[in-house]
Amino acid sequence: MPLEQVMHQLEIITSGEGFHDLTKLINNWIKASRIQRGVLNLTALHTSCSLTINENADPLVLKDLSTYMKALVPEEGAKPISGLGERLPYKHSYEGPDDMPAHIKTSLTSSCLSLSIEDQRLLLGTWQAVYLWEHRYSKQSRKICLHAIGEIQKSNKSLEVNANFNSALTSARNASKLNKIVQQRHNPEDWASEDGHETNVDLLIDRIHDLTCQDDRDK
Repeated sequence: MPLEQVMHQLEIITSGEGFHDLTKLINNWIKASRIQRGVLNLTALHTSCSLTINENADPLVLKDLSTYMKALVPEEGAKPISGLGERLPYKHSYEGPDDMPAHIKTSLTSSCLSLSIEDQRLLLGTWQAVYLWEHRYSKQSRKICLHAIGEIQKSNKSLEVNANFNSALTSARNASKLNKIVQQRHNPEDWASEDGHETNVDLLIDRIHDLTCQDDRDK
């Protein structure tokens, strides 16, 4: 099965600092896109929020993570890790006291994640979920780019149409009519396209060849 690429952007409205579970939204998009198996790259298109994989059962884990990160990156400014020396205030503070700390938290975490897709869903552990981690205190509109490369499951309707066409094709017995269909369907520029030559055209040509050989044997 050939690999295909699919891209999309999720828009998430956050209500302040904290975690927003993206797992269900992403799995719904994977299913709607009919991606059976592949790799999905997620990218947060911002500099003050991040992506992370963590606990999906006990919400206290997420609260503790937030508490730890706030202690690690205080709003008052940077101070030597040793505790010695004066605290230096951040120079970048145009959007409030949480502005520069949000940028630092983003740099300490991840803006991109790469995950496997199996059976039309993210391959995650039992207690894992994918989160957008908002580092700003105010309401924000966030965009997450989804870029998947994998095997696309063809729709049943498409498979049924092809099956009916192939069945009619193998039962056809008029080589001249088949040749006319080939001329109608054939695109001489197919070789330059991503999909290449159309399979149905190849089947038509094979069927004409079979009929021609049969006519020669009957003579």
